[in-house]
Amino acid sequence: MSGSKKSRSRRSSTKSSTQKTKPAKNQHSARKQRGTKPTAGKRAQSLDGLRRLKAGKRLVADMAADSSLVFTPTAHKRGLDPRWVLREFGSQLEKDSSGRIRAKARSRRRKTLYIPTATPDVRTPVATRNKRERKKVGKWMAALNAARHSDFSKMKKLPRKLVIGGVRLETSPKKVQEILVAMAEQESPFEGLYRAMGRTS
Repeated sequence: MSGSKKSRSRRSSTKSSTQKTKPAKNQHSARKQRGTKPTAGKRAQSLDGLRRLKAGKRLVADMAADSSLVFTPTAHKRGLDPRWVLREFGSQLEKDSSGRIRAKARSRRRKTLYIPTATPDVRTPVATRNKRERKKVGKWMAALNAARHSDFSKMKKLPRKLVIGGVRLETSPKKVQEILVAMAEQESPFEGLYRAMGRTS
């Protein structure tokens, strides 16, 4: 009798031990499955982060080009937290004597050129880092000037995707024509064109 009781107790103990170990395996597999699921939320967050960085860079560039921009209202207008901008781009910003936050003065090598757009009397600042980039902008301006006289040969020689300082210089005939129409609506398009070339940061 005592032998049968001992065998029964052994069987019950082994059953209980196997039942206890099974949930652990299930938990391990569940964790493994959770690790393999696509993280769509994280991808969306990373994309939002890239857009925010681009917006921050654009804000600093615009403030460097236009000293009349006020930091905090401009950041809020573009959906940016001023504290985040200061944390990410603090090395490019500084406070003046009146306590106003401004973009730091750029080195002499960096110059900002202003190019015409498809909107009359509106120009886009193009921040150039060196002489090579300024030369590319100059070629584009010369091609635009030639296109005004119905000569698109220079414009066709330029790359389709010509980007300088984060700004795309339009080379497609349709976009170029829109810019030419806007220039024609200005009082003196040629004077404005060369005056824009001469402005520096």
